Amino acid sequence: MKKIKNIILGSLSVALLALTVSCEDMAFGDKFLQKPPSSDVTIDTVFSTSEYASRVLWKSYQYLPYGMETSGYSTQMEFSTVESFTDINYDNMGYSSMQKYYYPGLYNAATEDNGWPPTKMRYTGSGFWTGIRHAWLFYENVDRVPDMSDADKSRMKAEAKVVVAVYYAHMLRHYGALPIIDHAIDINDTEMPARATLQETVDFIIKLLDDAIACPDLPWRISDEERDNWDGRFTKASAMALKTRVLLFVASPLFNADQPYYQGEAADKHMTWFGNYDKNRWKLAVDACKEFFDALAKNGYYKLVEAGDNGTKDCREAYTSAYFDRGTTESLISVRRGILNINQNSYFDKGLRWGAYCPTKEFLDMFQLKDGSDFDWKNPEEAANPFKNRDPRMYENFILDGDRYNGRTASMTDVLSSDPTNYPKGADWKQGRIHQLSCASGLVCRKWGLDRNTEAYTRPIQWPYMRLAEVYLNYAEALNEYNGGPTAEAYAAINKVRARVEMPPLKSGMSQEQFREAVLHERAVEFAYEEVRFFDLIRWKRYDIFEKQLHGLHVYKNKKTGAYKLVPFTLTKYARFWWKDGWDPRLNLSAFPSKEVNKGYGLVQNPGWE
Repeated sequence: MKKIKNIILGSLSVALLALTVSCEDMAFGDKFLQKPPSSDVTIDTVFSTSEYASRVLWKSYQYLPYGMETSGYSTQMEFSTVESFTDINYDNMGYSSMQKYYYPGLYNAATEDNGWPPTKMRYTGSGFWTGIRHAWLFYENVDRVPDMSDADKSRMKAEAKVVVAVYYAHMLRHYGALPIIDHAIDINDTEMPARATLQETVDFIIKLLDDAIACPDLPWRISDEERDNWDGRFTKASAMALKTRVLLFVASPLFNADQPYYQGEAADKHMTWFGNYDKNRWKLAVDACKEFFDALAKNGYYKLVEAGDNGTKDCREAYTSAYFDRGTTESLISVRRGILNINQNSYFDKGLRWGAYCPTKEFLDMFQLKDGSDFDWKNPEEAANPFKNRDPRMYENFILDGDRYNGRTASMTDVLSSDPTNYPKGADWKQGRIHQLSCASGLVCRKWGLDRNTEAYTRPIQWPYMRLAEVYLNYAEALNEYNGGPTAEAYAAINKVRARVEMPPLKSGMSQEQFREAVLHERAVEFAYEEVRFFDLIRWKRYDIFEKQLHGLHVYKNKKTGAYKLVPFTLTKYARFWWKDGWDPRLNLSAFPSKEVNKGYGLVQNPGWE
């Protein structure tokens, strides 16, 4: 009889080859079993009841990608964000992995072995392989559970496949092709699987999702009756939505091109590109989106959160509710951690308040005027007060002077040192929870709860891994690329997202390139700080955007006239950036840990990191 043994984390091969896991590791909340003692717990015991068996599946959910920083789950670059690679954010936290590794150009394959501060993915330290093993362990053993219905077994086996697909889909965006683990590897498997090709990896993910989608017992959504206990479980809609993301990503030029983004053994073996450009890959993404929306038309329920939903009073609050609130009609894949007290949630607070989240002037400039025209600093009226009449999403991403904040009007101006009498510091500038390090760009990030005090500190913060707005924008982009220009359906999809925040539709008659830029812009302002922008830039190989010199914005205000004095400045602290004079394409994909590559089981290193 197979005893349940400890998984030893930190090594992929050990984690995968470990036969079983400790009863405490199986637990979801409290210890897995009180009786009999843990030393007597066996596979047979675990799968002897529905209650015990279900905990194995719930455990597989525990390591899902989560973009927040929380105590015990420091997977987010030591309080930083992957957005700090891009034009929307500057990291001013001196001990984050952005400042330690990425900005100064010290990142390499050996860095992946160090473990601290964590890199942007953590191949062996993320818990992903543990989650995958739990999912397969459940899948292979649940049929023996005597007190679980056949329908529940079928449903939960489909969920397990979606769990595995989410882990693989996320790692695909960081690494490209991966070793394919399609069962719970046991001690008798003496050889690790080698790294697969990109096509094999994509096929594996899509088959997992298609199997789940075809399962008659996997529901389209979590029912109202189940919501209190099971909100966050995967559904048919979850699987169909993730399929659109995966197929859009791999249809993009990073992988779908006539040449690899970087030469090397992994490229030669088609692990970091397909080996050719094929327009039909865009068609597969189009079809996946259409299948989702056909299912939505048939089954209903999911919709963008709009003003009036969830107690929101206007489109601004609706936009915030869409990413922040749990269990909304927009949430397709929601991830949360079991962090239930203020001390643990304070880790999330540190990243946001202590300098890792410093939005740039370039990000501020992205938000259009309410009439849909681009903001222009050369227009004297617009430049005099850049905080007026803008896309409503801007006000939910920044705390801006004169805007509503915590039930009052924000006073967010800095002191002009040469004239402090006439240009004093605003009452909210570097005060209280807004730490001075978070003001390094002169602009302060609002997203994730700066004025939602109770929610941000007394409950787990959900990570909106995928929401409905993305599927609309995936569809718009895929249609544009496959058809050589925007179709009526493409316009309708992107305009649906814009309409939610009362932004006017895009102008008609755009070229393919113009519409592509409009989609990338819409994704930037809609999904800022949701780990979308970085992956959009690498998949389109937009090195020009990575190489931009970024700026902050000093905001001063005359106390007598109320007129603003706005002074842009370059962000140069900590020698930003390694890549400002030329993006290094190696960074498109992360390095595998050198220790893992050196084990010799066929994990071919990504190009440029040998």
